[in-house]
Amino acid sequence: MISSQSRRTARNVILNLKQNNWWRSIASGITIDSSLEPKQDSSLLGRASERHQGHPDKARAGGPSNFRSRTQLDKRQVNGEGVQKKRLLKPYDLSIQLKSLCREGDLDGAIERLKSTPRDAQNIAVWNTMISECLSAERYQLSYDLFVDMKRRGFSPNSITFSTMLSGISLIKDWPKYTKQLQNAHSLYESYLKHLESVKFHEADNSKELSLQPLVLYIQILGDAGEYHKIFDVYFAMDQEGPLAPDRFVFTAMFKAISARQKRSVTDGETSTRNDAASDAKHVWMQMEKVMQRNPDFFLDPGLIATAIRALTRGSPNDQSFAFTIIHDQLGLSKPGEDVPKRLSNNLNAWTLDATLQLCNAMQKHRLTVHFTRQVMEKINWDKVWMRYLIDSNHIHKLLRAYAGLAALGSLNESSEALGALEWSVQNDIIYHLPKLTPTAQSYHLALMTCCRSADWPTAVRVYELMTGVEASQFESGGSRSPTVKKRSKGKNLPTDVETISFLLRTALAANNVTYIQHAMWLADFARVDALLSDEHTTAFYRSKLASTLMEATKRLQEAGGLTQEQEKTWSSYRSLARQVLKSTRGSPTPGVEEERLGNIRTLVDMDNYVAFEMASRSTKSRT
Repeated sequence: MISSQSRRTARNVILNLKQNNWWRSIASGITIDSSLEPKQDSSLLGRASERHQGHPDKARAGGPSNFRSRTQLDKRQVNGEGVQKKRLLKPYDLSIQLKSLCREGDLDGAIERLKSTPRDAQNIAVWNTMISECLSAERYQLSYDLFVDMKRRGFSPNSITFSTMLSGISLIKDWPKYTKQLQNAHSLYESYLKHLESVKFHEADNSKELSLQPLVLYIQILGDAGEYHKIFDVYFAMDQEGPLAPDRFVFTAMFKAISARQKRSVTDGETSTRNDAASDAKHVWMQMEKVMQRNPDFFLDPGLIATAIRALTRGSPNDQSFAFTIIHDQLGLSKPGEDVPKRLSNNLNAWTLDATLQLCNAMQKHRLTVHFTRQVMEKINWDKVWMRYLIDSNHIHKLLRAYAGLAALGSLNESSEALGALEWSVQNDIIYHLPKLTPTAQSYHLALMTCCRSADWPTAVRVYELMTGVEASQFESGGSRSPTVKKRSKGKNLPTDVETISFLLRTALAANNVTYIQHAMWLADFARVDALLSDEHTTAFYRSKLASTLMEATKRLQEAGGLTQEQEKTWSSYRSLARQVLKSTRGSPTPGVEEERLGNIRTLVDMDNYVAFEMASRSTKSRT
């Protein structure tokens, strides 16, 4: 009787548990595979029947023994095959989902996904990720709207948020079309100042949040947008000591903004604005020296020095002379007559040397360009790998430009020096495998320009051979044999273009030698000058120059009687084509390297006298 009643009670308990999923409410987040339920019911039924034979009252009331058996079942099933735990969405996983949606082009879907997730799955890093994706897609206003929405939802932006926002906005180039975004940048700057004040008050030791990166990006934006006066407002609002004092990145951004102002003023023809910008650069450098005195951890780097020199390059002669002081003190490069340092400065690298040579050429002090370049060449230790990259093709290009400038002033032997610079580059490129040192076509053109201005035909032929691999010196007067071409590694033999043949013909005519003119025409015929003249994709100015020099050369050869019947027939067709080219290229603009005003010695002397007078008058004012 008791046994039968116990069985019925146990069976009813099991059925109720199965219907109400009682064991799932005991262990939250646990599910049991239905395939395991029959085995669990029968085993539980047996155990309940055995226990309740001795304790019918407890079985009838669902007592402790019954509860304990159910809990043990649940614990066993937690580690069973049919159990799965609910996994909460984590911020990291949400960020991955958002990035995946953005890669698929569903930016709006990613934003909707972010806003619809529980707040526990969100954090500031997730919102920063979404803002970054919007900025990458150039959805600038949408990113700012997310920034505002993030704060409304209770997420306080951190320094990474502000850096992300300002970094994305700084990529804008055409600012007149994005005035709204410029206002957003101003608002972000004001918000960041409040953020810094809050961090100083509540978390003074949180150095991660006391970051200058957003301020650097904001200065860059102001420079690109043309709001230069606000740059100094930002600077003077900064702390002069402590972690938020201006560092090298702040000053680099300021110098870059000043350089951008100079470029814009050059385009608009505003000379006074350009000089004011250079004076600002000098003022910034002096402010930086004061910061260096207060902060022993502040140090100069090559990028900062290079941007400062470039900012001073387009200023007045006095500002340019101040740049030479920086070059001497910080780079260790000395002018002729000054003490030569025993070794090169650690701040001297490809950037700072390039800025130095650019300054020398801008001031038309081409001798200084040559002097500084040779000074570095002589001190290079080729056994040290890092020193092999001090000079590259950009520096050689500026050196050759200086040689061309000196040749225009009537200096002798500049063409042979230009050839020596090219041979130095080619030789060290071959020995040390330095592809950045390989001369470019523009460098060869500058060397040929130097030969043209020096009327040095033999050197021009050697430059042409070095450029193209053509054995140009095989010319024989009256011969019809074409020159051979050296086999060199890929990319070393540059093609003969319009500029090259134009310079060769101009050099031969400047030398006023019939043999040289015949030699130049032989090379022009080998290079298929008719195809070069017909190529409308080349620079119109040099096509015009080639056409005019070709007509002049054939005229000179006809007057000298040095043409065979076959040559007369061929070159008559060249002359006809040259006339057509002259008509089609009339009024073509002159390249900057051809119309460069190289000045004269008197101009350079007057400039030096002006600088000396300015320095003397300032020195007198300071004493009085």
